[in-house]
Formats: sequence, C-alpha cells, structure tokens
Amino acid sequence: MVQYYNNILTVEARGLIGNGIMTESNYEALQRRHKIQVVRRGCRGTSALVAYDSMPDRFKREIVNVLGCSPYEKVRVKQLEIRVEHSAEATTFFEDYRLDDGRKLKPEVQREYYANAIILEAIHRLIIDKKANKRAKGGRATRKWLEISEGVQELDRTKYPHSLPANERRLEDRYKRYKKEGYESLIHKNYQNVNASPVDNEEKESVLKVLISDPRNMDNMQVARMYNMMAEPMGWKPVSRGIVAAYREKFETDTYARRRGVSAFRNTKTMQVKRSAPTRPLYYLTLDGWDVELLYQERQMRKSGHSVTTYSNRPTVVVVLDPCVKYPLGFAVGTNESANLIKAALRNAAQHTEELFGRMYRAHQIQSDHYAMKQMLPYYSLMGDKVTPAKVKNAKAKVIEPYFLHLNKTYCQMQPNWSGFGITSDKEKQANSDFLNSIKKQLPDFEGVCAQVAEMIRLERESKQAAYMELWARTEEADRLPLSPEKYLLHFGESTGRRILLQSSGLHPTILGQKRDYDCFDITFRDHYSTHWEVRYDPNDLRKVLAVSEDESLQYILEEKYIQPMALKDRKEGDSEQLQRVREFNRQLEEKVAASVSGAQATVRELFDRNLQLDTYRKLMITDSEGQHKNYKKAIKQKSITPVPVVGEDDGDDDIFGMY
Repeated sequence: MVQYYNNILTVEARGLIGNGIMTESNYEALQRRHKIQVVRRGCRGTSALVAYDSMPDRFKREIVNVLGCSPYEKVRVKQLEIRVEHSAEATTFFEDYRLDDGRKLKPEVQREYYANAIILEAIHRLIIDKKANKRAKGGRATRKWLEISEGVQELDRTKYPHSLPANERRLEDRYKRYKKEGYESLIHKNYQNVNASPVDNEEKESVLKVLISDPRNMDNMQVARMYNMMAEPMGWKPVSRGIVAAYREKFETDTYARRRGVSAFRNTKTMQVKRSAPTRPLYYLTLDGWDVELLYQERQMRKSGHSVTTYSNRPTVVVVLDPCVKYPLGFAVGTNESANLIKAALRNAAQHTEELFGRMYRAHQIQSDHYAMKQMLPYYSLMGDKVTPAKVKNAKAKVIEPYFLHLNKTYCQMQPNWSGFGITSDKEKQANSDFLNSIKKQLPDFEGVCAQVAEMIRLERESKQAAYMELWARTEEADRLPLSPEKYLLHFGESTGRRILLQSSGLHPTILGQKRDYDCFDITFRDHYSTHWEVRYDPNDLRKVLAVSEDESLQYILEEKYIQPMALKDRKEGDSEQLQRVREFNRQLEEKVAASVSGAQATVRELFDRNLQLDTYRKLMITDSEGQHKNYKKAIKQKSITPVPVVGEDDGDDDIFGMY
C-alpha cells in the first residue's frame, strides 16, 4: 500500500479507496483541486501513486490507523527487508569457523552471526541504492543511520536472530568494521579471549547458566547478586543486571527446561510433529477421559447421618476415538476416571465393531495416556496390535483433546445443565452461574446425565457413520484384524465367580441369578471332565460364553443349549438343523473314540509281537476274534505267529469295539 517512488513516500490510490480511507469521488475531487499530488498515473494493472506528504491531515491519520504505524516506519522496515538475501558464503564461513582452541561456534551463535551478516549486506545495498537515487537527481547522498538502525531493530527477531546494536552510531561503526574486515569482524571477542568481559571463561559462564536456570526463577538482579557473592572470594569481576539479561537471552533454550519444567519445554521449545489423520478405520485409535461439562445433582450422606444434595457434580466419560473421521467407536460413563471405566469403554468399542461390521475387529494401533498403564496394558494390547502411549503431559500428541471441545460446543452447550468451558476460560463465554443456581433443583440425577451423554454419542455416531462405513468398505481384507470371541470374553467378560465341572448334559453355570445350560461342539472339550471351569460372559449377549481353566491354558467357547420340542407336532423352523448338528457331533465323537482305542490296540499288539517275553500280558489284554488265547500261545511255542486280525474288522460282538 505504501512505497517509495522516485524517493517520494507514496500511497497507492486503490489502497486509499479499497480500505475506506476516502471515497472515489473524494479522490477525484482532491485530484481535480490539486489538494493531493499524483506522482504516477494509474494504468492497467498498475495503481496510481499519491505523495503521502501532500495529503490532508485527516487522511494521513486514517492511513496510520489502517497500517497500525507511521508509513515511514512501514516503508523503512520494508525497504531494508526486501534487500535481505540468503548468503551461502556466510553460511559456510560460520559453519566451518573454528576458534583458537579448535572448538566450533555453537549453532545458535552461528545463526546470530549469519543474521548479522546478511542484514549488514542489506544495509550496504540500501545505501548504494540511495546514493544512486541522489546522484540521478543531482543531489548528494546522505546516510540516515537513525532510520536504518530503527529499521534493523524492527525486523522480526524470530526470522532474523541478529545482535546488531540499536544505537545508530554503534551500528554505523559495526557496518564500517564489517566492510573493512569481513565476516571475521562479527566473531565476538569473548571467543578469542582478547577482551575484558567479566564472564570470560567456561567456569564463569557455567555458574551464570546454573543460576539463570534455577527452578526458583530468580530475576536478573537476584542472579547478579548471587553470582557476585561467589565471584568475590574467587577474585572474579562482578556482573551487572544488564550482563545477566544478555546471557539470559543467550541461554534461553538451554535454561528453559530447568526453569519451567520438562513438559513446558517440550510443549513450547521443541519442534512439534504435524501428522495426517489415518486413511482407514481401525488403523489408529486413541482414548482419554473427559469431565463432561454437564451438571447433575446427587444426594450424599454426611458422617453425622444427615443427607445433603450437591449440584456441582459432573460425570466422566472415557471415549475411544477413531480419528479417521473422528468417530466415537466406544464410550463409558462413570463418576470418575478409573481402570474399570477405561475397560468398559474398550469393551463398548469392541461391541460396536460387531454392530457395524458383523463381527468384532481390533485396531492396528492404539494410543492412550499413562493412567493405570500396568493394569490396562493387556486390554490395550487386545484392542490394538501396537500400543503407543503419548508422552507424559503432552496433550498436543492426543487429537482427542480438541474433540472433547467439539462435543462440548456442539452438544453440551445446548443443554440447560451446561457448566461452561472450564475454569480458565473467558468469563464472558461461561454459563450464567445465577441461572444455574436458580434451576439447580431441576438438574438431572446421575442416570439422567448418563442418558444425555449416550444420546450425544448416538447423534455423533449417526452423523459420521455413513462416511466411516464407506472407508471400511475400501479397507483391504488383509488390513482387517478380527478380534476372536475367546479373547474378547477372556479380557472383557464378566465372571460367574465360581468353578464348576462338566457334566454329560453340558456346563450349567448360574449367570445373573439364573441357571443356564451351555455345551461345546469342539470334540476335545469332553476330554476334560475333571477340569473345574470358570465361565466368563458378556451381560449384553448370553448366547455364547467362555469356559476357562484355572491356569487359563484351556479355553472353549460354549453355546447356549438349543431346546428341542418333545412332540414332533411342536417342531418349528431350525429344529431339524440343530438336531442334525448334535447327531453329527456325536458321530464324530464316536469315531474319534474308536480310532483312539483301536490305534492303541494295534500299538500294543506290535509291542507283544516284538517282545515274546510279554506272553503272559498278551493273555490278559488281547484275545482273538473268538475270545481265545491258546492259538497265540501255541504259535509262540512254534515260533510261528499267525497274523493278528486288524482292529476294526467285523469280528463279532465279543470285541470291545464291535459296536463301532
């Protein structure tokens, strides 16, 4: 909007009109009456330029308001900054520079000296350009070092971390020395040990650094006093408050962690990683607890026996979030965050995957904080192939924190029992405490506020479910990680609290006060009649339960017994299929038993054939098809044993496996 044109400070005409400083008719009238000086006419793509000093004072004031500063200040900084150029030569010089003792310059010092160099080069270009303009007009060039020094100090320090002096005379001296000696002139004499600075060696610098970084956060005067108390017996020169201030700025990064804490250092000084959201469902889950900004009333008993109703209570909800589309996959509501509440939220997430996808799935990665980590790790490992906890006190790493603000603003704030945005928020944005106090007796109880949270999650899921399911449809089958019913019930199932034995009719646990009948279609389950089973179940789905041995080495999924009608007339659809299923299981069981015993018989016969001294035991254990031993005994004496009949042939009812 403002610039120098032929060494005249000018304002763009379209900037005057576009920013509401003057109307187009004002502009034309002032131009017509020669109240303003147009130093360049406008044409296509180029705005007309008006001399700033020629404008009436009322318009000058409006320009200052729009710019936020004097146009001279704005242009001064701009005139200098547009001449700042990167210098590979300066970078290489300071990176490769070595002190007399072989040390390299510290990285922060390299950046400081590099900024000094490129700014001094920019000053040189500015001076040359000003000389050229003056000569073109036949005048004599002048160096306005006050303006130049002000322009230098107004440069963005985060972009140009220079240490050039603010005083115009000292800046001019620094510039002259730089043009004479080059980059070497920018190396502080402290590094060459040729000046009389009071902090002139590593020991003194270390003492000052330790004092500045003290957790008690002493100010510059206190640090100087503490340093000088130590300096006196050591024969060191004292330091001033100004010297401490300079070193405080120099050591800012190094001392920040000890002064403010590691968490503050990581959140404010270290580089933050920017990450993209997962591209598919269940690639990544994160979870955390949130004190919901909804109030409820609760009646509590005092030690004195009197009851009192409190109205400032807030529920806690643990949310399992899929950042893919910010979908709340699981949640659980309680009075406070606990391991059991987290477990309930994870269980709800597993159940919801079955509601969405037809069976339970787990995630590739799950992130949490460190709350009850030792206790919760088995559950996190169950729901996530990899568990990656966020760093302690690093809220920036958890995308779920901003999500809670979204829930608060979108749903909670619309409720009459909304409590606000938190105690540190702007009071103007908080709920009216007088209003809350007037309706406190109408606040819901805990069950009521739980219903509010459940409805909030339902609406949130409903609004995002279509997009979530569409992305799931695009997920490769190899990237879908099923969660087996055994693992789900083992970790998330409730226990009956007692162990029972298997009976011929199945397992009969008492669940939720009712005796139920279960059985297993795994043939090997019936090999464990002597095992005492603990039954784990999902209260929301009692069709299947898990039977677990005491050491958890044996685990079987049991199905609730299907009830067949006695009368054929009472049969309904599905009865025949279930009956055939039982018959097929029994047939396989009988075949297994027959094969097992027959195999054992064959092995024993081979053993007797190879060991004739076991003839006595042969009589006791094995007969021929007619139940006789004599033929074998005679054959042994003749050392000519006839072939033994193969078990399983139709050899009569006397064979113990003849039934098969």
